Amino acid sequence: MRAEDRLLPSFPAANRDPARFERADEVVVDRQANRHAAFGLGIHRCVGSHLARTEMRVALDVWLDRVPESSLADPAAVRWSTGQIRGRRSLSLRVG
Repeated sequence: MRAEDRLLPSFPAANRDPARFERADEVVVDRQANRHAAFGLGIHRCVGSHLARTEMRVALDVWLDRVPESSLADPAAVRWSTGQIRGRRSLSLRVG
């Protein structure tokens, strides 16, 4: 890098820092210490973050009530998006 170079920090990478998160590469739904950067940080925190967390909690509760047994059909076949916002593009579930 040189002086005056522009940088684009990767928030998804920050959320997988093993120095900050035990089992950083795993989804741990009941993780207690969970200061991730998914909704931004400080004054740049998303104003809808609390609503989004509540919606996800309700969605997961309903899913688990209706479909108590599910798993990935093929974990190796999960496709991820690229870029600043990381997420699954596709995945197949086995239900029942």
